[in-house]
Amino acid sequence: MANPLQRLADFGQSFWLDNLSRALITSGELARLIEQDGLRGITSNPTIFEKALASTDEYDQDIERLAAEGKSDEEIFEALAIEDIRMAADLLRPVYDAAGGGDGFVSLELPPYLATDTERSVAEAKRLFTTIDRPNVMIKVPGTEEGIPAIEQLIADGVNVNITLLFSLENYRHVIEAYLRGLERRAAAGQPLAHVNSVASFFVSRVDTEVDRRLEQKLEEERDPARRELFQSLLGKVAVANAKLAYQEFRKAFLDGERFRALQQQGARVQRPLWASTSTKNPAYSDVAYIEPLIGPYTVQTMAPVSVEAFRDHGVVAETVEQGVAEARQTLERLAEAGIDYDEVTTLLQEQGVAAFNKSYDNLLKGIAEKRALLTGPTGGRSANLGPFDEAVRSALDRLTRDRFVERIWQHDPSLWSDDPAVQATIANRLGWLDVPAAMLGDIATFTALQEDIRGAQFERALLLGMGGSSLAPEVFQHTFGNQIGFPELMVVDTTDPDAIIRITQGLDLERTLFIVSSKSGTTVETLSLYRYFHRLMVDRLGAAEAGRHFIAITDPGTPLAAIAAEQGFRHTFLNPPEIGGRYSALSYFGLVPAAVIGLDVRALLERAAPMAERLKQPGADNPGLWLGAALGGLALAGHDKLTFVFEPALERLADWLEQLIAESTGKEGTGIVPVAHEPLASAGDYGADRVFVGLDLVPQPHPQTDAVLEALETAGQPVIRLRMGDQWDLGAEFLRWEFATAVAGAVLGINPFDEPNVQESKDNTKRLLEEFRKRGGLPEPPPEASGDGVSVVGTPAATVGEAITRFVEQVRVGDYVAIMVFLDPTPEVETPLREIRDLLRDRLGVATTLGYGPRFLHSTGQLYKGGPANGAFIQIVAVPQHDLPIPEEGYTFGTLFRAQALGDFEALRRRGRPLLRLELHGDPVDGLKRVLQMLAPAALR
Repeated sequence: MANPLQRLADFGQSFWLDNLSRALITSGELARLIEQDGLRGITSNPTIFEKALASTDEYDQDIERLAAEGKSDEEIFEALAIEDIRMAADLLRPVYDAAGGGDGFVSLELPPYLATDTERSVAEAKRLFTTIDRPNVMIKVPGTEEGIPAIEQLIADGVNVNITLLFSLENYRHVIEAYLRGLERRAAAGQPLAHVNSVASFFVSRVDTEVDRRLEQKLEEERDPARRELFQSLLGKVAVANAKLAYQEFRKAFLDGERFRALQQQGARVQRPLWASTSTKNPAYSDVAYIEPLIGPYTVQTMAPVSVEAFRDHGVVAETVEQGVAEARQTLERLAEAGIDYDEVTTLLQEQGVAAFNKSYDNLLKGIAEKRALLTGPTGGRSANLGPFDEAVRSALDRLTRDRFVERIWQHDPSLWSDDPAVQATIANRLGWLDVPAAMLGDIATFTALQEDIRGAQFERALLLGMGGSSLAPEVFQHTFGNQIGFPELMVVDTTDPDAIIRITQGLDLERTLFIVSSKSGTTVETLSLYRYFHRLMVDRLGAAEAGRHFIAITDPGTPLAAIAAEQGFRHTFLNPPEIGGRYSALSYFGLVPAAVIGLDVRALLERAAPMAERLKQPGADNPGLWLGAALGGLALAGHDKLTFVFEPALERLADWLEQLIAESTGKEGTGIVPVAHEPLASAGDYGADRVFVGLDLVPQPHPQTDAVLEALETAGQPVIRLRMGDQWDLGAEFLRWEFATAVAGAVLGINPFDEPNVQESKDNTKRLLEEFRKRGGLPEPPPEASGDGVSVVGTPAATVGEAITRFVEQVRVGDYVAIMVFLDPTPEVETPLREIRDLLRDRLGVATTLGYGPRFLHSTGQLYKGGPANGAFIQIVAVPQHDLPIPEEGYTFGTLFRAQALGDFEALRRRGRPLLRLELHGDPVDGLKRVLQMLAPAALR
């Protein structure tokens, strides 16, 4: 006699297993379930794979082999998962064939970090579907806002899709619409429809878990008997009601709908509802409570192993899915009467589902990393093609190994970089970055409380007022992840240009704006000037008592900023460990507080960094930071000192953070590495012999254009280092890798990577110029040497602007770099001609180019420009701002400060005798830049 599992097919329902592991396949259990219990499909997800990896050693041999091949943790996971999926699909192939291609599927989940990335979801799903190469495979795509268009595209492309994490009826309607549109597009293109399959995974028991929690809370507070009876009557009822109404949406679209009928006549299949999360979470409920009421035609029932056992033993089989539909509608109506917001619940559950899969994915990769370390030792996600420079790197590594660098840096030994006791004392107070990730992980409660506060306050924007190390990591977080739902968007304000400040301010709703004032010293002139300006705005709008509630401070203990925060009643003040330099502070409060403010999972960032921290304690080439630092330092000593970043678009903002870290750490005492960020790419053969290229990409899906560029550079004989990140959440690990590598490179170059001895010079010049302004009422602007066509030149004797440009260009030699330093409002309109200027200089002169906006670059590459090797040529482009703003409590305006900073840096560079061209634009700055480009074109011909 057939058991209940087998009998489900009699009522049109397919029984799928919500579990997959290598042991399930190799033990014969999967084959038995197919043959004896009527199993017709399998689903998997990161949580399932995480448990499978932790519970067996069956994967160990493959992990060891793949690690030996140089595969990253992510690539190892993909290889293991694909092998399991293929074997399971082969066992289910007879079911698929017997069903005419309509059943017998195995589902593989996309990496969860793609849940908010439509384009990459499509590309990754197609790649996985092609790689697995089995017709009875489905790719799981979450039904998030960004997932919906991906579903449509994948169906149109003929990829089988399992849409997951569906909780709400409205979301389900969008999924149905995406499926129908995809089929219609495919039909219009003349492509067959019969082999395209899809299921929509509607999650069941989790709805009751959340709703019951809210009902129980209401029961604790409510005393009215009628209300209590209402709450009691809804316990354990909403999930099934929700699913029954979802089936009615299915019926309307696929069984009764004319639109689908037309597609069905062309061979299209219905998109079956799949009941997911059907195991019972509440022990007070039946262990088949979410299975028995949802049996019916064209449905899929997924069961975890515990539910399989329960239903096989005592499940009652009947067509139930359309029983009690009227009662189901009444249940949701009564839910609203009970004061529980259905949309809020279902949205929260989807967000939690994505977060849970992200966490499982993180833990899965962590487990692989730990197994890899045990079996083979770590690799660090890298490869390199250094050609004849391999020996230089090996030599640097050998020296570092002899010096016991790794052991000593973790002992905070400052003698690695200097023999001077005074310098050593300074360095010893700058090595806290090595230990801060673990300390921050122990402080997660602080970040959680902050997020609860910020979310409750409903801020729309968060303006971070800070420079250099206080602003660059937060900027990377915002541009890489974006702000999460319910959290403010972060905007970095690191300028004193009044035009830029006005542009930013005009778009603000001040009452819904939070300000993060971030300065290690608590005295940064730009930061405090911006604070005074915005605080005055808030006081004028809200009053002094309320204004402080819109400000957060991040600073070191005992600074003037800490005192201001206490005096003005700031909402929060975070005192960072003082033994961390600004550019090494990404994983301290300076980076993580803004990350928390925009809703990022700080725990995930830090936990993903933890395996990297362990790898950085390994000796030799297995240490990813030691190897990278040896490579950068060794190549720089060999003449390849132009470190050029070729990053995939999703990660490109990391280049700004790296630019400061490397330039300010290594550019001193006449040596240094020149970071080249965001330079437009040229043909591989057009680069000089002073470059080293670093590619950074996501695996397992490399960005095609990035990959092609790196391959071409390797073919052209350029030294190329490739680094890989599993996903964006590896940013924490990447910050650590590069901080460690920069410290190593400093030792290889023989300099102290933790000071910035020449930054103060421009600051002192600016201070002196502002004092002159106070005394005389104006800045001592140098007179122009020549003017014409809306452009003036300063500091270069010449009869015309064109002649001055030609003289400057003639000083640029092979092996130099040209730094373009712009004191303008960084709008997209300004960016376009500047990109063209970089293109022209690189192509015509054959040199690397850098671009920085003032005063931002003064806190980034400014140290390198003044203290680094004497192979830089500098173009400063300035214009008088169109507007001006007062700085409260100061005797000068933002416009005056902005001009003084430009002039102070010009004086510092001129004093060093560097090739230097100062161009002042008059009128519209975009037109002025176009005229500069026109004058550069003939001058740069060689």
